[in-house]
Amino acid sequence: MKVLVFPLDMDKVTDFICYANGLSIDVVGASSVMETCGDFNIKSFHKLPFITDDSFEAAFVELLTRHAITHVYTPHGAIWTHLACMKLPADESFKFYLCQPSPYVADWQRLKPSYKWAKDLLGEYFVESLGLPHDVKVRSKLKLGQYASLHKQFVGIPGQCDDLKLLALAHIFRILPEGDLVEIGSFQGRSAFAIGWLARTYKVGNFIGVDPWDIGKVESQGGEADILNEGLSFEREFVDWDNFFWSFISAVSILDNVGYIKDISENAVVEYASACAYGKLVSPEIGEISLTGKIAMLHIDGNHRYDYVCQDIAAWEPWVKPGGWVLLDDYVWAFGDGPKRAGDELLLTGKFDVAFTMSDTLFLRKSK
Repeated sequence: MKVLVFPLDMDKVTDFICYANGLSIDVVGASSVMETCGDFNIKSFHKLPFITDDSFEAAFVELLTRHAITHVYTPHGAIWTHLACMKLPADESFKFYLCQPSPYVADWQRLKPSYKWAKDLLGEYFVESLGLPHDVKVRSKLKLGQYASLHKQFVGIPGQCDDLKLLALAHIFRILPEGDLVEIGSFQGRSAFAIGWLARTYKVGNFIGVDPWDIGKVESQGGEADILNEGLSFEREFVDWDNFFWSFISAVSILDNVGYIKDISENAVVEYASACAYGKLVSPEIGEISLTGKIAMLHIDGNHRYDYVCQDIAAWEPWVKPGGWVLLDDYVWAFGDGPKRAGDELLLTGKFDVAFTMSDTLFLRKSK
C-alpha cells in the first residue's frame, strides 16, 4: 500500500501522515503550490498542475503509475469531487482507491459527536436530581452550539479526561458558588481548558493549574502502579516534559481567566496563599488573574499514591468554601486505591452533603 497525499499544503494532512507513518504506510506528497515538502515526513514530494489545468489528469496518472500508488487522500472538497468524477484511462491496469468519505462528509462526522454530546447534556436533569438545599442558586443551561463548541475544543486537547467527566463538570458549574478554581495536576491542559472555559462562561471565577511539568519532580505512585512507575525511566530519557507545559499553555491561552503555578502541590499552596494576600497571581507565559482566596472547585489529579492524595487534601481542602466542590480524579483506578481510600476518608468527615461518581471521579459538595 502506498498513498498519495494531495494537496500537501492543507493542515488536515498533518494528522493523516502521522497516522499513516505509524502504520508503516508509505506516503508520497504532492502540491500545486509548494516547491518542497517542508517538514513533512514523506517518502517523496512532487509538483502537480492545478486541477483546472488541462495537463492535470495526464500528470496525475503518470505520477500514480510511476510510483505504484494505490490510494489517494485529499482533504480538499473540490479536488476530491474532481478525482471521484475523473474518467480513468481505458487501461484496466490503472486503478486507485480514493480515500472515503468526501472531506465535507468527514468534517461533519468529526463534529457530529460534539453535537450528540451537547444534545444528550441538554436532555438531562442531573442538577435537579441531586437533592440540593433550596437556597442553592441554579444557573441556566447553555445553548446547544455553546456546549458543542466546548466539547469540540475539549477533545482536540491531549488528555484522559473523558466525555462523562466533562458532562459532570458542565452540570455542576450550574450550581458552583463564585470563587477560585484550582487543579492539582494539569499536565497537557484538557480538563484545565474545560474548567476554565466553563468558569469564564458562567462568570464563576479564575482558574489556576498546578503542575511542576518537570519529570525530575515526579515521584512513584505506589507499588500497585508499577507499570506507570516503570515508564518514568523511559520518559526521563526520551520525553521532553517542556512539551507538556507548552501543550498546557496552548490549551488555556485562549482564555483570559487562567493562570498556573509551576511547582509541586505542597509548594504551590504556599504560593497560592501569597498570591491571595497580594490579590492576584502572575503567570509569566499568560499574564495575571485576580484571586479571592476562596476556592469554588478543587480538582485533585496529582500523584495518586495514598499519602500524596491525603497531603493534597490536607493542604487545599480548607480553602474550599461552603457550597464548593472537591473532585478526586481516578477514585476508580486500575493502578491502585490511593484516591479511593483518601476519598472514602473524606466522606466520613461529614463536611459534604452531596457525593457521586461519574467517569472515574468522585464529586463532593462541601456543606460546611
